[in-house]
Amino acid sequence: MQDLLELEQKQPFLYHKSYTSNRAEGWPMKLTQKQLDRGNSLLNQHAIYLNGEEISLYIHYWGGETSLNSNKPHKHSFFEICYIVDGEGTYIENGEEYPLRKGKLFLSRPNIKHQIISINQLHIVFIAFEPLYPKASEKGASIYKHLSVVEPFILDLQNEVHPELLWTALLLQAQQTNTFMKDTIVNLSSSLLFSLTQLYIKGEDETDSTQSKGLSTTVIHRAKLYIRDNLSQPLRLKDVAENLHISSRHLSRLFTEELGVTFTQYVRNERINRATNLLTTTKLPIKEIAIQTGFETVHYFTTVFKDIIGVTPGEFSKRLISNE
Repeated sequence: MQDLLELEQKQPFLYHKSYTSNRAEGWPMKLTQKQLDRGNSLLNQHAIYLNGEEISLYIHYWGGETSLNSNKPHKHSFFEICYIVDGEGTYIENGEEYPLRKGKLFLSRPNIKHQIISINQLHIVFIAFEPLYPKASEKGASIYKHLSVVEPFILDLQNEVHPELLWTALLLQAQQTNTFMKDTIVNLSSSLLFSLTQLYIKGEDETDSTQSKGLSTTVIHRAKLYIRDNLSQPLRLKDVAENLHISSRHLSRLFTEELGVTFTQYVRNERINRATNLLTTTKLPIKEIAIQTGFETVHYFTTVFKDIIGVTPGEFSKRLISNE
């Protein structure tokens, strides 16, 4: 126990007794208003543009209140995600009332009038953002357009620890001063906001076909790496398939469907690609290059090389020397 106390004194942002308490008592670490203000101030300076692969987001503001009073009915042109750290209240949207309590996450969508009624001064954190559609892929734009009409827009995160941990870590990190502070909080901000969005669109962009496509891509990638790293050895379809724990027939079909060439054609092309690289960057004899690229004889190597490149390995080398 003494070791833990010493660790807390040396690195308070890595260990805090509230992290080990019952989660029902609140999120991992309740921050004071001063901590919230400082953290959000730095976030509002540095975490403004969050760039993702499918879409980029512009952050209008990060905020938080440990004792939020009720606000007036209003609407805005952007999204706002709010999380209730503690307290009770009511969220009103289009005249409908929704109870708020600890662990509730709700999404205020663009151009919809809403209001928060606080019963006992809500402890709340929030992010206001909008998608940058001109920088979005078709898939990314579609997801965020769906977000503007998503149902339900209020979620109970009693079983979702991940967003709480990320949000706490982000605000705590923003208290620190270090060389990589900006990079760290931008990366954490992106992880937090995209993970919160994912809670609302869970399952919307994941289908059996996309999962199957992902698995196929992974298998092909592993097969290509295995071939690349073992070009000097015999590369039979059966051996590579066994290494990947799939059938020869399945692997053969993947090469044809995903790469547009047969397994044999791919291996042959990779051997010749390696050979041209060795001819260009080394002074190895042609016989040694044939051995390193997995050809049984120089004659066979020469035949395949000429068939693909259009000249023999010897002529290829002479042209390189001539060009130099």
